[in-house]
Amino acid sequence: MTSTSILDRVAASAARFAPSTPEQFLALQMSRKLGDEAVFRHYLVLFEHYAEELLLNLYHRCMDDGVPTGEHFMRLLREVTQ
Repeated sequence: MTSTSILDRVAASAARFAPSTPEQFLALQMSRKLGDEAVFRHYLVLFEHYAEELLLNLYHRCMDDGVPTGEHFMRLLREVTQ
């Protein structure tokens, strides 16, 4: 199996995911908006461990910075949690 087909399968699982809580919905939408949908489950874990307000503030900072990427979001998260 090639890495491309593995990534396709992961992306397909995200497409089939049906959020059942507001946090799951936010995690899925955030991962999509940051171009990080392939690892959206990581965002689900973040919403389990960090305050929603913090994560949404960091998301808005990414947008305000003009760098709406998962990498930038994670960099900001590391800065405020270390």
